[in-house]
Amino acid sequence: MPSNINLKFIGTGTIAADPNRSCTCSFLEFPKEKILIDIGSGTLQRLSQEQINVHSINYIFITHFHPDHIADLISFLFALRFARSTYKKEKLQIWGPRGLIKFIKGMEISYGRWIRDTEMNIEFSEFGRHLLDFPGFRVIWNKVLHKSESVAFRFEVGDKVISFSGDSGYCRELIQICKNADVAVLECSHSDEHAVEGHLSPSLAAKIADEADAKTMALTHFYPDAIKSDIKSVAQKYFKGKIVLASDGMQLLLSITENPSSDKN
Repeated sequence: MPSNINLKFIGTGTIAADPNRSCTCSFLEFPKEKILIDIGSGTLQRLSQEQINVHSINYIFITHFHPDHIADLISFLFALRFARSTYKKEKLQIWGPRGLIKFIKGMEISYGRWIRDTEMNIEFSEFGRHLLDFPGFRVIWNKVLHKSESVAFRFEVGDKVISFSGDSGYCRELIQICKNADVAVLECSHSDEHAVEGHLSPSLAAKIADEADAKTMALTHFYPDAIKSDIKSVAQKYFKGKIVLASDGMQLLLSITENPSSDKN
């Protein structure tokens, strides 16, 4: 029987304050797992608005350490600590690039050692091998062109592929991550006229999706100049597939027609 993947955009904005867009966060719901990709400022409130219980999250994957991608991690952990009586027995796994453990130790200095309280059943891990098998899905990561630690993700579940750029400029590594993706979630920080190094514009994102032969390109992470521009018209010049301009709360459903992998990491 087919089962669904639910991709929901929790935050599609940037550090530039926008009443309609919180900072970067995406939610993936597979048949048995619930995953956050990045956890920028405003995530906790947006999860509440979407009626997603923080205790239901099984994994958090971090692309890099800029505040608009990780700032609400401390709020998320504090929310777990607050509701002690409802601790779930399942482990929460938090994965990030090299530097994650140092980042967590820094939070411990600022907020207390409770962050790694064993009662909370949280495991922090840094990426090593580029291919990781989990129960029900696989993750492949690559370094991309932004900060020294920045990575992009490729999630494979059954016969479906969903890729996430994090913050990145145009690079071959990102094209590889997005190869034949059913949905390539790509940042689109600025309009072509205001493009900056280490970020994508509509034309650059579209070229990534086109060269990767992605089926759908979902653009997110918009600064004000991008929002004011005609993003789709520019992107359509370079990519002929489906183009989605993500907004907070938007949901995409994909149907799995093959059984997910049962390999364990």
